Amino acid sequence: MKADTVFFKGHLCFQKDWVGFDRIKPINVIIGRNNSGKSHLLDLVDALCQNKLCDRGWQLRCRGVLDEESLIGAFPRNVETSSLGGDCWQEHGSHLIGTEITWEIDSNGVCTKLGSTKKYALKSPYGEVSTNARISEIKKIVRNPSHHLNNKQFQRLLADRDIRQESSTKDLVLGSEGTGASNIIRRFITTSNERFPREVIQKQLLDALNEIFGNDGSFTEIQVQEHDDDEAEGPQGHWEVYLGEEQKGLIALSKSGSGLKTILLVLLNLLVVPRIENKEKSEFIFAFEELENNLHPALLRRLFRYLEDYVLKEKATIFLTTHSSTALDVFGASENAQIIHVVHDGETAHTSTVSAQFDRFEVISTLGARPSDLLQANSIVWVEGPSDRVYINHWIHIYSKGKLREGRDYQCAFYGGSLLAQVQFRPSEKETPLANLFRLNPNIIVICDGDRETTDTPLKSRVGRIWSEVQDIPRAHIWITEAREIENYIPGTVLGIAQNLQSIPDPGKYESFFPRSGSSSYLEDRLNRKQIDKMDLAMACTPHMTKEIMAERFDWDEQIRTITERISTWNT
Repeated sequence: MKADTVFFKGHLCFQKDWVGFDRIKPINVIIGRNNSGKSHLLDLVDALCQNKLCDRGWQLRCRGVLDEESLIGAFPRNVETSSLGGDCWQEHGSHLIGTEITWEIDSNGVCTKLGSTKKYALKSPYGEVSTNARISEIKKIVRNPSHHLNNKQFQRLLADRDIRQESSTKDLVLGSEGTGASNIIRRFITTSNERFPREVIQKQLLDALNEIFGNDGSFTEIQVQEHDDDEAEGPQGHWEVYLGEEQKGLIALSKSGSGLKTILLVLLNLLVVPRIENKEKSEFIFAFEELENNLHPALLRRLFRYLEDYVLKEKATIFLTTHSSTALDVFGASENAQIIHVVHDGETAHTSTVSAQFDRFEVISTLGARPSDLLQANSIVWVEGPSDRVYINHWIHIYSKGKLREGRDYQCAFYGGSLLAQVQFRPSEKETPLANLFRLNPNIIVICDGDRETTDTPLKSRVGRIWSEVQDIPRAHIWITEAREIENYIPGTVLGIAQNLQSIPDPGKYESFFPRSGSSSYLEDRLNRKQIDKMDLAMACTPHMTKEIMAERFDWDEQIRTITERISTWNT
């Protein structure tokens, strides 16, 4: 019987509450303070892969769907029993196919509770004795549950890890603390065995290493050298890994930082171990503990992005334990990831799946940071209000072909329209009555409505001031819309689809989109509406906006191209 979800208790710090996973996503981030129990939750994943849930002495709570293969063993065809009544399969087994059930197993492997999410699903038409017999047979099916992770190879990298000099051996095993790494690299580089081609290390791994390091390092080669004399810096007969860098030559790994070793160990797990085991990468479950140790946050972000791209491409699964708020920045808004929060109250540990934004703020506080740290993304896009955020996020998405995402590469924040008069973007330490938004993050993009009625209409004084301030900030950008408002950029064809109207012309560059006192508006004249909710309009229109449709709208193409280029630069 296959369980879709498995929870457990009775293991180390998890004694009282049921803890586990409602589902498994491509990336599963287990976040919490030090010593909260994050690593112990990985023991459940390990047991699922080995199909040894009932060998650990844990209590289990599972949910799954009864299938024909499982039921046929308990309710055989063409067999009648007095306890069940009627034909076992026709009267009982066949009726249970597709029934969702929940069950619990005690530490001795005995199923103690069994129920169904559908009322009366387990009840037999032959009375209470028959119902009890039914339940008894089903309990036999579920007492040793399997899971879709069964028979996957569990590959773990501990928080306490290192790459050391090693003697040569033909046993290619990468230990969870990093043992075997130097020997594996040596074998791939020096052997003539076609099973271990050198390009796996000197091409695939090297390319990935440079992708992750970006501007923080440029490695030209990976080599190994043997310490074979008395003057050698390591034990004789031991091999050491060397990395080549431009202008520096070969540098021994023992003289490099632990952050570089961490990334090398991650890449050995992802790229080399599957080759050694002769298995597809999709057959692996990778568990990496506290990758943030000795890694700069910018480098950690790039590593996390590489991991997400890897699991999507290779159909693998990754579990991460972390106490870094960077993981929330990268994975908090990702549909490919889930975040499990582990909290220890001093007596026992509890887990919960983070979903609501309020929960994310609570998690950040647990990590010793503040909710405002969410704004410390690589860049901030300042917009007037929520509907502008909807348009800008969609436009960045279609222009970058989905490569840039709010919450990971940038963060939108609201300045509140007329409240722009109360803020400044000036790189100055001088205190003023104005709130200095530059201090939050110097990588800024500001988007303002031009509010022009004609080509010659001057900018509002507050907009002109902000424009001059942002111009003085290196690499920052301000977009004062060429059109009157951001809604003027919506093509008539998109508005027609969204409002179920035909033959709708494009809004004019300086046309008043919304009703104003003493003047007509596009909304009234073309859409036959007196008023409309800005958010509703934005949500209805954006699904129909493509880069090709939007490219002809005034300065849209130039501005969105610049915005995506700036955000990309800040994330390299």
